[in-house]
Amino acid sequence: MSNWSLERTARFLPYVVLVATFDRAVIGPMLITMGEDFDVDLTTITLSTSAYLLCYGLAQPMWGLISDRLGRIATLQLALVCAAVMDLVSVVPMSIEAFIAVRALAGVTMAGVFPTAVIFLGDTITSAQKRQSAIASLQSGVAIGLTLGTVLGGVGVVLIGWRTFFASTAVVCLVLAVSVRRAPNVKPGDGVLPTGQALAEVARNKWAWFLYLLVFIEAASLLGGFNLVPAALEETGRSPAIAGLVTGTYGLAVLGTSMVVRRVTERVSPAGFLMIGGLSAGVGFGLLIAFVTPLTVLISCALQGVAWVTMHTTLQTWSTTLSNRARALAVSLFAGMMFLGNGFGAFVAGYLLDFRGSVAMFSVVTAGVVVLTALSVVGARRYQHRLG
Repeated sequence: MSNWSLERTARFLPYVVLVATFDRAVIGPMLITMGEDFDVDLTTITLSTSAYLLCYGLAQPMWGLISDRLGRIATLQLALVCAAVMDLVSVVPMSIEAFIAVRALAGVTMAGVFPTAVIFLGDTITSAQKRQSAIASLQSGVAIGLTLGTVLGGVGVVLIGWRTFFASTAVVCLVLAVSVRRAPNVKPGDGVLPTGQALAEVARNKWAWFLYLLVFIEAASLLGGFNLVPAALEETGRSPAIAGLVTGTYGLAVLGTSMVVRRVTERVSPAGFLMIGGLSAGVGFGLLIAFVTPLTVLISCALQGVAWVTMHTTLQTWSTTLSNRARALAVSLFAGMMFLGNGFGAFVAGYLLDFRGSVAMFSVVTAGVVVLTALSVVGARRYQHRLG
């Protein structure tokens, strides 16, 4: 029997998002060490991350449909339990081919966490400004997950090994699944469209296609580029511990920026947030074209954190306005495109770093940021004008 209010549930959701973020953030600083354990090159071990993110993206619509049937909190519990099982399987010794397959399944299971949290907020908060503020609060969980993942991954891979992190994440997932059972299991109202009609409504919406393109480019550039920053620093001779510590500023920047965004959502336009984010990301990645040192990585990751919050919370709030009658599907497809972009970006960045070097990798990422900024700012202004 649920006994949490909607407000208390909203305050709890950042903790759930934290563990989902940690599960993918902890991998970056450990890639080179994991590759050595499996006796494969960086490109090959990066496939485990790309497979995770690819399947995470492809599974989003499935979880959106499940949440319409089971309810938002029941879906969250199911995803957490399944993710725990796959993380436990990941610690079993196996071939690299099997490991990539297991991590792909882990991506499928963890895919039900973050978008379900966003759909819950979309269902229960009617004001667009308050909704963006609540979504920005989720970024607090993202920030802590990123910080813990990048710092502990870099330091811990040397001290306790990478398998310990998968086992620990599994335990936390199970604890959260039990805790969240007390939350109200919100289900969609009577106005929600059946699956086929929901797909048709979203498919006819030109703004949906435009937004999905934006989030694909955003994730490929901002997340795909960030995933390989620790490896780029390690290739200059720095240790995984140093790489993890300096890239941890990303999470701190996300946390600080999310607190600011919550306070100024009514005073800054969506286009304004997107411009701030684009400039921050452009400067951050551009800095790494010239120099990859602990100091430049520290500064760059802080700017990337600012960019992620200001850009992504804006795009994510936009996704909740595409269709009230097909919100779960629209938001799930948005999240799916984000992680497809993340997987694509991580693979391309890994290939460029391995075979062309950091200058080529960060140049391509910076170009992606420029395109993203131009398209998103113009698009947001036109969309807001359309809404009046």
